[in-house]
Amino acid sequence: MMKIKREEIKINYKDIYNLHIQLLDVYERNQKDRHPYQKDINFYNRQLNFFSENIVQKIFVLNQLIKIYEKNREPQIKWCSEIYYSKKHKDIEKITD
Repeated sequence: MMKIKREEIKINYKDIYNLHIQLLDVYERNQKDRHPYQKDINFYNRQLNFFSENIVQKIFVLNQLIKIYEKNREPQIKWCSEIYYSKKHKDIEKITD
C-alpha cells in the first residue's frame, strides 16, 4: 500500500480573517433586498466594529455573520443538491437500461 504524504498548510489568524472578510463581502454584494435576519446581522456588525478586541474575537464574529448569510441560502442549496442528485439518478437509470 502506498502512503501519500500530506503537505502541511500553514495559515495564520490574519489569513483566516482575510478569507472571512472576502466571503462576507461576496455575500453582502449578492444580497439584493433586505435580509430576513437583518436584526442579527446588525447585532454582529456592532460586535465586530465596537466590541471585538483581538483578531480571534473578530474571526468568531465574522464566522457568525457568515452562518447567518448561509442560513438564508439553505433553500437554494437544498434545491441545487436535489436537482444534482435527481440528474445523477436519471443518468444511472439510462446506463442500466
